[in-house]
Amino acid sequence: MTSSVRVGVDIRPFRAWVLAPERLRGLADRHATPWDRVDVGNSVRLLGEWKRLAVLARDERPAMYVYEQSGPLGVQRGVISAVHLDSRLLPHEDVTPAHTDGMVELMRAGEMSMPPILLGYSGTDRIAEQLDAATRRRPLTELRTPDGQEHRVWRLAEREICGQIIDALHQRAALIADGHHRHVAARRFRRDVHAAGHGRGPWDYLPALLVDTKRSPLRLRPVHRVLPHADPWKVLAAAQQWFQITALSGPLEEWLDVLRARAYHGPAFIVATPDRAFLLDRPDAHFLSGPCGRFPESLRSMHISVLQAFLDTVRDSPAMAVHYEPSAPRALHVVREVGGIAAITFPPSKLDLSAAAATGVRLPPKATAFGPNPHPGLVLRTLPSPRLP
Repeated sequence: MTSSVRVGVDIRPFRAWVLAPERLRGLADRHATPWDRVDVGNSVRLLGEWKRLAVLARDERPAMYVYEQSGPLGVQRGVISAVHLDSRLLPHEDVTPAHTDGMVELMRAGEMSMPPILLGYSGTDRIAEQLDAATRRRPLTELRTPDGQEHRVWRLAEREICGQIIDALHQRAALIADGHHRHVAARRFRRDVHAAGHGRGPWDYLPALLVDTKRSPLRLRPVHRVLPHADPWKVLAAAQQWFQITALSGPLEEWLDVLRARAYHGPAFIVATPDRAFLLDRPDAHFLSGPCGRFPESLRSMHISVLQAFLDTVRDSPAMAVHYEPSAPRALHVVREVGGIAAITFPPSKLDLSAAAATGVRLPPKATAFGPNPHPGLVLRTLPSPRLP
C-alpha cells in the first residue's frame, strides 16, 4: 500500500539517535560510522555497541534537526527530517543493483535507516530565518572531522516552527543531490514490507538533509573511475579506434588544465596508466551512434555518457571491478599502487542535471557528486523491521 504522489516534499519530525562524539575513544572512531563497514554482521554489532555505550543517544521526543558544517571544504546548512517516499523527489542518475541490495540487507539487519540523503530545494526567507535562529542556540552535538570540517546539530522541536517548514516544503520539489542508492533501497524495503501485508508505517519515510540551494549552493564535483584490473594497453588500443589521443606530460594540475580547455568543445576525459596519461576527445560519430546509442539522444554527447560507454566496451566482463573516486589525486595513487587505469573526468553541468531530472532521463551511476558531503553518522533513525517472509 502506498500513498498518492505528493505535490512537493512531505516531511515530519522523528526521534533520532544522535552521535555523542565525546564518548568515542579515538580519532579513527570519531570519523567512522556503523554504516562504513562492508560486512553486514560487523556493522550491526558495531551499531549495537554504540547504543550500549551511549555513543548513540536516543532523543527524548520527535524533532527536526538543523545541521551545519563549515571549514576548508565549504559551508552547508539545512534541516534533517523524515521525508515521505512518495514526495516529489527528482533523481538524476541510475543505481547499481548490487549496491542497493547490500543496503536493503543492512537496513533489515540493523533496523536503522541509512544515513540521511542530500536534497536540494529552492527555499524561502521564512525557512532561512528559522534555521538562523536555531543556530544561535547551543548545539545538541558537534564534532570536528580530520578534513577540518566543523559539524553541528541543533534540535528543532517547536510545533509552530516545524509546521511552517512543513507547509513551505509541501509546495516544492527537491533534487536528489546525493543518495540515489539509499533512496532506491528505502523504496525497496517499503515494497517488501507492504507485500508482506503490513500497512503504512515508518518504512514509508527516509531521513534526508534538505538544503536551500540559494542559501547554501551545492558544489558540483566529478566522480572519477578506477579499473584496477584493466590492461592499460588494451584500453588505449581500443581508444585509437574512436578518439583523438593526446599524450600528456607534467603534473596532474596541468593535465586538468588541458582537459578543462578541451571539455568546452565536446566530450573529453583522461586515461591514466601507472606511468603515463592521455587525453581522449573528439569521439568518432560511429562511437556516438554505436556504443553511446543505448543512452537517450540528449545524453549521448555528455562527458559522463561517453566515458561510461567507452569503459563498458573495454571491460573484459560486466563483473570487472570499477571503483568510484571523487578525488583525482587518490584515483591516480590507486592506479600507481595496484595497476590498471584511472579515468579522470569533468562533472555534468547543473543545467544537464536539472534537465535530466525534469524529463526523467537518468545519467549513468555515480555521474557526479555534490559537496560538501554531510557527516553520515551524526543523526540516525530507527527503522523497525517487521517479520518478512
